[in-house]
Parts: sequence; structure tokens; C-alpha cells
Amino acid sequence: MKKVICRGDEMRKPIIGIIGKIQPQYGEDIWHRIDEVDEIRYLIVRNGGTAIMLLPTETTLKFNDNDIKDNIVLSDEEKNELYRQIDLCDGFILQGGLYSANYEIEMAKRIIELDKPLIGICAGFNNILRALDTDVIEDKTKSHDIYNKDYRHEISVIKETKLYDLINKEKYHVNSIHSMIAPKENVEKYAKISAVSYDGLVECFEVYNKKFIMGIKWHPELMLEDEFPDELFKEFISKCNNEQI
Repeated sequence: MKKVICRGDEMRKPIIGIIGKIQPQYGEDIWHRIDEVDEIRYLIVRNGGTAIMLLPTETTLKFNDNDIKDNIVLSDEEKNELYRQIDLCDGFILQGGLYSANYEIEMAKRIIELDKPLIGICAGFNNILRALDTDVIEDKTKSHDIYNKDYRHEISVIKETKLYDLINKEKYHVNSIHSMIAPKENVEKYAKISAVSYDGLVECFEVYNKKFIMGIKWHPELMLEDEFPDELFKEFISKCNNEQI
């Protein structure tokens, strides 16, 4: 049983680790910045959590563009440094972004192994699947690669899933800002599909036999005018709260 950390008689808020995203910037040299999406932090705080950023190791920061593609192996020392950060948190967010790196997949593997609550958004959706040892592929049609925050397309939400319990409707409209997709047969090995798009692509999944590990292909943090993002983070943080008990 975990020790509950209190301030007076009040239980502390769950600590949610947003896994920092390295975004390569191109010029004469490649340099890197750690990015944290403000809207995600806002949703965490508004729904009862405390947001912190989890950082890659110093060595990982020194990769170049080819290293991203080659997925270089982390040392045991680097892994332990990542694991220590995971031990500080009750739940986790894997962000979206243009690139993914080895430390994100390694952290996802550890979080899944520990069965701690996790939401993967867009590229985070991909990295949960990679951590489960399955593949995502490039969408050659680019039919979902639409960088317009006002664009929406319809998805079908499958009953008897956590997602349906949160949205409480069979049809929902989401944004579409991604170029990678996950074949259904790959997802179904490890997770229950909870939503598909109008053209049959997997939009959301829930990992089997885990308390709350969900991959979401769209960006709920960019749809703050809807009720769903708050409902999602409220439920997620309630599961993180249980991690303290």
C-alpha cells in the first residue's frame, strides 16, 4: 500500500508527469528544445492535478536527426534516471509532436509495466503502441494530416468502453492533425479499440487489463470548448488519485 502524502488533513493533489518532447529545429545546426503543451497543463490543473515536466537524460539530449530514426539504445544508467522520474508521479501524459525519441518509448514501457495511469495523445498514441512492441505506419493518403484547428471529422465511439462512458454518444467530431496510423490488427493484439474514424482508422484504444492506459489520436487539449477534454482529464486524474492509496 502506498503512503499518502498529506498537507495537514488534506491529501495532496496527484502529480502528473508530462513527458517532455524534443522538437528538432533546423538551421545551420540542429538544436533541441523541450516542449510542454500549455493546454495539457491547464487541463491537469483545472481538473485537480499538479503538472510537472519529465526530462530526457543528458545523453539523450545529444542525439542527432539520424539517431531519432535509428532509435539508439539507452544505457542502464539512462534508464534508471528515467525510472526515478516515473517514481515521483501518479500519472503521465505522452504528448503529440512531429518526432518521437527512444526515451519516450522507454518511459512508456515502464509506466505500462507498473500499471500507472497514462494518456498518449497523437504521437503519444503511437509511442504507447511502440512500447507494446507493435507498429504504426505512415498514412500515405495524408487524409488526416490537416493542420487546421477548426477542422473536425466524425468518429464512431464504441459502446462498453471507457471512452463511451466519458462521451456518452456514438458519434463525435474531433480534429485531425496526424500523419501516422495504426492498423486495427496491430492494436487489437494489445488493446480494445474504442473509436474509429469515418474511414475506419483507429482513433482511440484502451490497453487490456490496465487501470487507465488510453491512446487518443486527436488532440483533445485543442478542443477546450467541448466538454470531453475536462471529462477525460477528470476521470484520468481520479485514477491517478487512487495511486496514492
